[in-house]
Amino acid sequence: MMWRTSWHTAAGTAVLAAAAAVLCVYPVFDLAVELPSAAVLASTLGPLWNALWTSAVSSAIASLVGMAWAVMLSGAVRRGRAALHAISLLPLWTPPFIGAFALGDAYARAGLLDQWAHVHVGWLYGPWGVTAALAIHAAPIGYLSGLTAIAAMNVEPMWAARSCGAGWFRAFWAAFRPVALRPLCAAWALSFAFALGDFGVPYELGEPSGFRTAATSIFANLSTGGTQGFTAATWQAFELMAVGALAVTVSRGVMRFDPGLGTSAPGAPPLPLFPKRARAISLAAYALYVATTSGLPLAALVLTALTRAYGLPPTPRNWDAAGLLSPLVSAWPALVHTVVLATVAAAVIALLGLVAAEAVPASAMARAAHLALWLQYAAPGTAVAVAILVAFGHALYGTWWILGLAYVAKFYGLADAIVAARRNAQLDPWRAARSFGAGPAGAYGAAIWPAIRPAVRQVALQALMSGLYEVTLASLLYGPNTQTIAVAVLSASEGGDVRTVAVLAVWMTAASFALGLLALREPKRRRSQGLSQLRMAMPAAPLEEVKLG
Repeated sequence: MMWRTSWHTAAGTAVLAAAAAVLCVYPVFDLAVELPSAAVLASTLGPLWNALWTSAVSSAIASLVGMAWAVMLSGAVRRGRAALHAISLLPLWTPPFIGAFALGDAYARAGLLDQWAHVHVGWLYGPWGVTAALAIHAAPIGYLSGLTAIAAMNVEPMWAARSCGAGWFRAFWAAFRPVALRPLCAAWALSFAFALGDFGVPYELGEPSGFRTAATSIFANLSTGGTQGFTAATWQAFELMAVGALAVTVSRGVMRFDPGLGTSAPGAPPLPLFPKRARAISLAAYALYVATTSGLPLAALVLTALTRAYGLPPTPRNWDAAGLLSPLVSAWPALVHTVVLATVAAAVIALLGLVAAEAVPASAMARAAHLALWLQYAAPGTAVAVAILVAFGHALYGTWWILGLAYVAKFYGLADAIVAARRNAQLDPWRAARSFGAGPAGAYGAAIWPAIRPAVRQVALQALMSGLYEVTLASLLYGPNTQTIAVAVLSASEGGDVRTVAVLAVWMTAASFALGLLALREPKRRRSQGLSQLRMAMPAAPLEEVKLG
């Protein structure tokens, strides 16, 4: 575009190309080149198959359930949507490891439900428990895809079908079906990529029963040490990275080439409310779902943290409020490490996003570098950790540098929201500022920055949130002086210290929820201009920015 000078584009492209080379191209190339003998390949296929089928099933469930909730809530209420929107995103903000721990605390034998009603879920620790927990965690992605489809839906065909005598559901389906396929496929692919490499859920719910996925198998192989374990971990990391990249590439292909996605006509009316009875049933079902998947598990987590000893009834006489602080005080070095590491990584990601926002629209090389960096976000965390370890471990293992590289590589994909916001920014205000004598920097600050500032803010907050509870990268790359709070939780879990796990999990979840709510809310000065109070941007083309007022 006319406002981008050649040296701006060249500098931005050089920065992105260097970042892609360091964070993606070299680690992945080195991992592929250094692949050892395939003699151990057969032993990796079992965990890979477990990861594939649990990811496929959980992603299908999450996409369908999440999209169903988006439709039901959109047609059930007009007021209170902001609160329901935030509640729908709670599983996404809950760290997966902690979410799985909370489910076990609520529904396993001797859990909260067993203590209250003598009922427990026998299959929770095993493959189906892993699948269910992964689906619960990924359901908000399906929910956001449903909002994307509804935003693109034209309700005129629905009214036409109704006027011809069609029932409400049939008329709705006729209008919704053309716009639902692409967001649904994209949500499935993104959920699949996340579930494929998730470590916390299968570690917490699969390992006790001997069910092992590729991610937990990598951790076990690296923990045992030795050449054979490292060889198997390397092959598994390469397999996971290839499958995850394939899933997301297919998703982006579906989004780009499927002509079925329509857009609402200007001034088109919103989705009409359901009949009164359907609204009541929808809200009751949603309340039951939230209570089952989030309410009771989080309540069990808090009660376990409050109870002075694990195994005692979680009644007020057994509560020890002071115990909520002692594990946090003991883990303060890890807490400081976590906050500093996550903050620095979030700042670097936001800055790289700003560079990409200017270079990507003007340079094919910048677009290629941006896509290469984005693919690391879709790659499983265990695969990213092993690739970084193979590439830089000999020089940086046990230092903050290797953790910082891994965090930026894994979470750079969040910056795609900044690129999308910059692409949608209008040039007329910039031209007006220039015509009144403003320089390039002044015009950018007056016209472009206000349009992308909300996206930059949200990307930084989401990257900070992800860094605070990241356990996969930290558990594989930390050294004696670089332990994070997530590693402290994992160590306490391995040692059987359930209360310490619960206490640290409560604080981590509270911080994650606070950052998530902060990311959704516009600053007060923006709300005063009549802008939407809630905005949630998910990376990648399939889940476009959705605004709710």
